[in-house]
Amino acid sequence: MLTSTGNKFQDLRRDLQAVIGTRANFNIAQIENYGGETFLSEEVSIALLQESKLAFKRCQLLSRQSDLPGNAVQILESLLHYLMLEHVDYALDLGLHCVPIPETKTQPQIYFFDVVQQCNAIVHLLEKQFNDSLVPLVISTPKHGDCLQKKKYLLEQIEMKLDIGLDRSINAIVGWVKIYLQTEQKRTDFKPETDTDTLASPACLAVVQFVGSTVDRIRDSLDGKNVESLMTELGVRFHRVVYEHLQQFQYNSAGAMCVICDVNEYRKCVKEFKVPLVNSLFDALHALCNLLLVKPENLKQVCTGDQLSGLDRSILLNFIQLRADYKTQKLANSLRGLAT
Repeated sequence: MLTSTGNKFQDLRRDLQAVIGTRANFNIAQIENYGGETFLSEEVSIALLQESKLAFKRCQLLSRQSDLPGNAVQILESLLHYLMLEHVDYALDLGLHCVPIPETKTQPQIYFFDVVQQCNAIVHLLEKQFNDSLVPLVISTPKHGDCLQKKKYLLEQIEMKLDIGLDRSINAIVGWVKIYLQTEQKRTDFKPETDTDTLASPACLAVVQFVGSTVDRIRDSLDGKNVESLMTELGVRFHRVVYEHLQQFQYNSAGAMCVICDVNEYRKCVKEFKVPLVNSLFDALHALCNLLLVKPENLKQVCTGDQLSGLDRSILLNFIQLRADYKTQKLANSLRGLAT
C-alpha cells in the first residue's frame, strides 16, 4: 500500500506536471490509467464479508459472554484492515493518480467514476454486515461506541479520497473543454465576413457531445444527493468556462446569431444535469448574448427587462462592448446611464 508520505510526494509531482505541461504546451508525463482497471472487485469483497459473517457466528457460539464483545471487535478490525485498507483504500490511491491532468488537448477518459460506483457498493455491503452481524454482539457494551468510531474514522478517510478524485475529475472535464474551445473555436465563427447559415459552431457541438456522454457516466456511477451535488459543481464550473470563453471574441450580427445557437446547445446539454441553478445560469447567459443582436436603440430597454434586471450593470456593459458596432454606433454614450 502507498504510504502517506508516498501519496503526498506523488500528489506534488502530479501537480507540478500539470503546471509545467500546461504552460509549456506539452505533456511531460503520461498518466497511467491501467486500461480502465479499477482494482476493485465486488466478488472479492463479498467473499471477505462472507468469511467475516461466519467468523462473527463462530465468535457468538464459542466465546464466553465476557469475552464476546472483545472478540467481535478483533474480527471487525481484521475486516476493516483487509477489506477497506488493503483492498478499497489501495484501489482509491491508484484511482486518484489515474485521473487525467486538467487542461490537456487530449479528451480525458475518466475511469474514477467506476471506482466511485464500486467503492459505494462495497461500503453499502460493509454497513449491512456491521449492523446485522457485529452490532448484536456488542450492543449495550462500551465496545459498541468503539466500533462505531473505528468505522466512522475509516469511512471518512475513504469519503475524503472519493471527494478529491471527483474534484480532480471535474477539473479534467472542464479543463479539456477550456483548452478545446480555445484551440478549436474560430474568430470567424462569431465575426464572419460573409453571410453564413445560422448554425451552432463545430467547437460547441464537440463540447456538448463530450459533456453529454460524461453526464451519462456520472448518472450510471452515482446516485441520490451525490449525483445532484456533483452535477451542480460540474455545471457551475462548465458555465464559468463557457462564459469566460465567449468574452474573448467580438461579434457582428451574423456572429451574434451563431453564438446564440451555441448557447442554446449548451442550454439543452445542461438540462440533462437536472439542476435548476445550472439551468438559470445558462438562461442568463443566453439573455446576455441577446445583447449582441438587438438593435442599438433597444439595448437600454432590454437591459432593464426581467431577464437581465438582476445582473450587475458591469456584466451587461462588458457584454455590450463585445459588439463589433460598439464604437461605430457610439453605444457608450447611449448607455451612459446604465452604469449607475
